[in-house]
Amino acid sequence: MSFQKALLFLVGCTLVLTAFTLTWRWAAPWYAAAQIFCVRPLIAADLRLRVEADGIAVYGVQSEQSLVRRDFLSFGGIGLTLALWVLTPGLVWSRRLLWGTVGLALLFVFHVLVLWGLIAFAQVVGSGQGMGLPTLLYSFIAVSDWVVPVLLWGIVLISHRFSGSRAMP
Repeated sequence: MSFQKALLFLVGCTLVLTAFTLTWRWAAPWYAAAQIFCVRPLIAADLRLRVEADGIAVYGVQSEQSLVRRDFLSFGGIGLTLALWVLTPGLVWSRRLLWGTVGLALLFVFHVLVLWGLIAFAQVVGSGQGMGLPTLLYSFIAVSDWVVPVLLWGIVLISHRFSGSRAMP
């Protein structure tokens, strides 16, 4: 890839991420509600999940104190996924749409699993157990929302290159 194409790709990614950031506050409550709908069957009945102004909050039925929060800002990987697939040079638009949709679907499943993991983390920490593995899990979750889109994108592009085909995915 030439320097100009790489620069255009980076500038384009910046513009897509900026547009995503400006529009995300209207879409975020709907996205959070979909996550809550999916994770509700996986958690204990004594927990309440609620979409609030800045994210998803999990409360115990007995207390009004939040056990854990998942801020809307932590879903930035959605914008990154869109930017990577829409702006990858050499892809036809049908492939951009296909892989972008697959990437967003996988990221949604990942976000549901992360929310479930955060709830489990809050319950373990709240019950007074050790901080070793739960702390590691929480650190992984904090970084992974930005790493997962890049990994998915890279795996698809690299695997297609090593398959012997010169065509892009």
